[in-house]
Amino acid sequence: MKKQNILVVDDHRENLIAMEALLEAEDRNLVMAGSGNEALALALKHDFALVLLDVQMPEMDGFEVAQLMRQNRKTRHIPIIFVTAISKEQKYVFEGYRHGAVDYLFKPVDEQILDAKVNVFMELDRQRRKLQQAVVQMKRLKDENERLLHALGESVVGADADGQVTFCNESACALLNVERDTLLGTPVTPLLFGQGEWRDSPVLARCAEGRHWEDDLDVYPSGDDEPVPLRVHANPVLREGGEFTGVVFMLRPREAEAGDDRRERRRHPRKRMFHELVVFDRSTGGNVGRLTNLSVGGFKLSLRRDVAPSEQLQLGMVLPDQIGGVNTMSFNARVVWSEALDEPGEYHAGFQFLDLSDSNGEIVEILMERY
Repeated sequence: MKKQNILVVDDHRENLIAMEALLEAEDRNLVMAGSGNEALALALKHDFALVLLDVQMPEMDGFEVAQLMRQNRKTRHIPIIFVTAISKEQKYVFEGYRHGAVDYLFKPVDEQILDAKVNVFMELDRQRRKLQQAVVQMKRLKDENERLLHALGESVVGADADGQVTFCNESACALLNVERDTLLGTPVTPLLFGQGEWRDSPVLARCAEGRHWEDDLDVYPSGDDEPVPLRVHANPVLREGGEFTGVVFMLRPREAEAGDDRRERRRHPRKRMFHELVVFDRSTGGNVGRLTNLSVGGFKLSLRRDVAPSEQLQLGMVLPDQIGGVNTMSFNARVVWSEALDEPGEYHAGFQFLDLSDSNGEIVEILMERY
C-alpha cells in the first residue's frame, strides 16, 4: 500500500517529536517542517493528504502559510488542520477558517481526537485518489476507443439519448461531406432521415429497449442533390445496469452488399465477419491487419507488414454488433508465427491472446457462436 504523506508544521522541535509519536503508523509518511517557509517549499515538492499547521510561529505564522497555500494551484486543495494554543474565542477560530482551515485542534492535543480527525481526512484522500484513477482510466479508454473508431474504415456516427451527434469518425465525415466540428452537437435525425423528430424515430424506439436496428436509407450528403444509398445499422449504448445513453450508427454504401455479393455474404456470415473485423494498434490507432480466423486461444491476421515472433502488441477492434453492452474490444496479444504471402508486402500471422479477461473471453465465444 502506498503511504499517505502528512505535513506537520511547528517551530518547536519538541512539539514535532510529540506529534510524530502520536501520528506514526505503517501507512503514513510524516514530514516535519520547522517554519512557514520550509512548509511551503515541502508542500510544493510533495503530494500531501493533510497538513497539521501550528498557528503561532515567528516570521510567518500559520494564517499566512495557509493563505499562501490557498493561492497556489498545487496546494490549494490540501486540507489544513490548525493546531493552536491561542484563545478558543470565536473571532480567532473564524480567522483560521477564513484563511482556509478545515478544522481546529487545541493544545495540549488529545490523542483520541487527533487520531479521529486525521483518520477522516486520510479516508477522504484515499477516496479522492480512487476517483482520480477512475477518471484517468475512463479518459484513457475514451481516447483509446476514439482512436480505434477514427482509424476504422467503416463510417461511424454516435448520438446521445436525445439524438444529438456526439461522435463522427473521419470516414463518416467524408461520406457525408461535412466537417466533424460542424456536425458535433447537431440533431442526427435530419442528417440520416431528412425529416421527423428523434422522439418519433424507429431507431430510438428499438435501441431504447436495447435492441439492434437496421434499414436502407437514402442519405443526402451536405451540399449534394444526389442521395447516397446506405445500409444503416444502429446499436444501443447502455450503461452498466442497462440504462440507455445513446446510439452508434454504422453507415455502409448499399452497393457493397448488392446482388450476388449480398447473397454470398448471407450464405457465409463468418466470411462477412472476418471481412469487417479490422484489428488496430491501441497505442497509435493504426491498422494492424484484418481478421482471418478466430478461436478462444488466439487468432490469425492478414497484414501488410511483417511481425516478429514473440512480439507483443496492445490491440483492439470494433465489434460487428454490440455484445454485452460494448462496441469495442481491447486486448493484448503475442505473435506466435508470421509468414510472407505470394503478393509483395502481404503477410499472414498467428497471434495468442495474453491475459484475456473473462468479459473478452465471452465476447470471443459469442463471435464464434454467431459466425
